[in-house]
This record gives sequence, structure tokens and C-alpha cells, in this order.
Amino acid sequence: MTKVLRRAAVLLTAMLVLFAVIPGAKVKAQDNGVLHTTAVVSGKADSQKVTYTVKLDKTSVSDGRVAVVYDGSVLTLKKDTEGIRFSESDVNKNFTSDDQKGIAYAFVNDSAKSVSGTLISLTFDVKKNLDGQDTVIKTEVYGINSDDTQVVEETVLEDTVTVGREKLKKPQLNSVSQTLLGVNVKWTKDSAADGYVILRSTSKDGKYTEIASVNSGNYWDITVGNKQTYYYKIKSYQGKGSGRVYSQESNILSIKVKKFLGIFG
Repeated sequence: MTKVLRRAAVLLTAMLVLFAVIPGAKVKAQDNGVLHTTAVVSGKADSQKVTYTVKLDKTSVSDGRVAVVYDGSVLTLKKDTEGIRFSESDVNKNFTSDDQKGIAYAFVNDSAKSVSGTLISLTFDVKKNLDGQDTVIKTEVYGINSDDTQVVEETVLEDTVTVGREKLKKPQLNSVSQTLLGVNVKWTKDSAADGYVILRSTSKDGKYTEIASVNSGNYWDITVGNKQTYYYKIKSYQGKGSGRVYSQESNILSIKVKKFLGIFG
């Protein structure tokens, strides 16, 4: 491919790549010679981000075209950064492949040069109120060349990441004990939970009232009366406001409060 043709390919990426079909077999990500991909999920529940990076080992490159494709119902592209610098490049953020969104990147240099490092890095926001699920991010390679030598052939690399709200476990209430600070309610924390609601009743099968909402693994109840038996249970939650999701209610534990001269024993 001559320099003129390669430059034309870069300038026409918006038209060519939109309708291209990758005939190559799907291969495991990070296992295609000099080309590697990484996907890192950070954050929790409704504030998750995915950082996706396409890298090249040290190699001689003159031109190439790649596209990163993702599920737009799960991920929103917030930022793209092109690392290795070439004489000319084209970024097409309106790329589509089948029913999926994508971003295509084409590049060409005046002559083949030795490069290594990040080809393109993308940051995605995970959409809110999603149940935990797997989503696939694909790197579709339309060829990376060093003049007339093909460095990476046409192929597709896939990465699967787990995003969304991790399913809440049924909470386990561990103990209810009387201390100098009041009735101490303790439970096992759930890494998927944003917080916990403490419920109390004066009879095991009676009406339970919400007395507190906390994000720790214990609570001191000081609003109790002497010689009264109290029943406790909790439930965990994710999210905020109308988008809040609750777990099942925990087991129930009880305690009879005993005070001396109006203070806890």
C-alpha cells in the first residue's frame, strides 16, 4: 500500500469502517501477538466506570485501523485518548457494528516507525440502575501494517466485564446485646450494600418500625425503655431515593432491657 493510498484510507475511515465486516476468528483478548487489551472496572453500584485500553508491544508500524465496540444500553463513552502519535489519524465516534455502538481509530505515518504503548484508551460510565451482568467489549482489528508487511491481521478480540449492582445477600443479624451505650445491634456487612435499615418491634410477629439507617455493621439503640423486650431485624439497600433497592429482611433477635437508676446496666 502506497503512502497516498494509506492517507486516503485514513481520511475515508468514516465511510469505510462503518460498513466493514471482520472475517477473522474471535480470539481471547491479550493473546494476539503484539496487540493487547485490558479492561478495568472501578467504583460501585451506580457510580461504576470501565477503563478499556488497547496497547501495542514494541513493533514497526506504518498504518492501521481498529474499532472498539460496546453495548450502548450498558455503557456510555465518556472519554477517549489516543496515545501513540502518527502523522495523520482519524477518530470516528459514530461507528456502529451490528446493533452496537463503537469508536473507530485509523492512523498512518509518513514511513514505518518503531512504536510501543497505548494505542487508544477509553473511559466508560456504567449506566445507572442496572442489575449485575456481564457485558462484552470488542476490539475489531481491520489490519495493522508496517509498509507492506501485516503486523496484526483482521481479527476480533473480546473482553467480558461484570458491571451493575451486585445482588444483595440476605443480611445476617449476629447479636443484640445491652451495653453502657444502649442496645448494640451487630450484623455481617455485605460489600454490595450501600447501607442498612434497622427495624424494631415490641413483639416478634408485630409491626416493625424503622428506627435508623446506617452504613456500618452495627448500631446502638438508646431509645429503649426499662424492662421492655425488643425484637430487631435489618435489611440492606443499594442506591438512593426512588431508585433504592432492598434486600430480604434478616433473621430476628431479641433482648429484654434492664436499667439501673435510669441508666443502662
